[in-house]
Amino acid sequence: MISVRSFGKTPNGDEAQLFILDNGKMSVYITDFGGHIVAVNVPDKNGVLTDVVLGADNVKAYADGIDYMGATVGRFANRIEKGKFTLNGKEYTLAVNNGPNHLHGGIVGFNNKMFDAFVDGETLKLSLISPDGEEGFPGNLKFEVSFTLCHDNSIAIEYNAESDKDTVVNFTNHAYFNLNGAITEKTVYNHTMQINAEAFCRGDKDCLADGTIVPVRNTDMDFREFANLGERLSSDYEDIAMTGGIDHNFVLSMNKGEFKEAAKLYCEDTGILLECFTDQPGIQVYTGIGTDYKNGKGGAYYGKHSAVCLETQNFPNATSFSYFPSPVLKAGDKFYSKTVYKFSVK
Repeated sequence: MISVRSFGKTPNGDEAQLFILDNGKMSVYITDFGGHIVAVNVPDKNGVLTDVVLGADNVKAYADGIDYMGATVGRFANRIEKGKFTLNGKEYTLAVNNGPNHLHGGIVGFNNKMFDAFVDGETLKLSLISPDGEEGFPGNLKFEVSFTLCHDNSIAIEYNAESDKDTVVNFTNHAYFNLNGAITEKTVYNHTMQINAEAFCRGDKDCLADGTIVPVRNTDMDFREFANLGERLSSDYEDIAMTGGIDHNFVLSMNKGEFKEAAKLYCEDTGILLECFTDQPGIQVYTGIGTDYKNGKGGAYYGKHSAVCLETQNFPNATSFSYFPSPVLKAGDKFYSKTVYKFSVK
């Protein structure tokens, strides 16, 4: 069942809506402003509904900037080096909005846009048109993201896009998961995580993928088996210590286009298990290394390491390295991708 209510007005005066997807066991709240996942209420081991994503209580907070919490990210998720890329022999210049680099689609990315919303049975569809040249990207891009809350307590997110010019795309959802609950103000140090990846993309001091792919074996980036996040985030391993945590793309062990489990996140205190499935080649794991937000849900403070983001996507900075999976969407071709977040009690 999908119901809708007002989520307040944006600074531009747009009336935002909050769509509530409910399967009788759990519920998901999504707003048409920025395609943000606002809440995910799942039962813990005692049957108590627990909201497991960080966020805010009104749309104005999301419009004012909330570290992309729960956002639908586009046109290009993650970083592009120095805000430049070359396509078909032409160089394109984008906004530099994260240190020396471009991040998450620019100054006004999809996370700051009002989507057209349509309810189709048990599915919420959000769509928009990004015009040619917006934020520096070529092509009139038709984009749609759909959310379906399934009866097995999984959230299916599907991305569709088409452009009238060759362009580059990379889409993701930026939900901040804390399986303790969104108002507990607890870190994720009591979480364990497992990632189906044999390697990761090394980043520089600005968290930009530098083109180096590093095997995880014999490093503290090895999450092929469940590992405690509290221990790993305090590691002196160079790639963790340099940034104060994890903000890296993991190279998923899967064939191109294969839909497969990418990661698991578990909190023993609540018994909540999150499983993430995708057909994308990478998953950016972000552990809130720069999070410092004082106006969270119910007035909660969200600090460093207060959440884990499991951002399924193409490799970051893929516009710079020909041996990374190509982010190019050819004119007239159709882009499709699917990610599923499934919740259960262990």
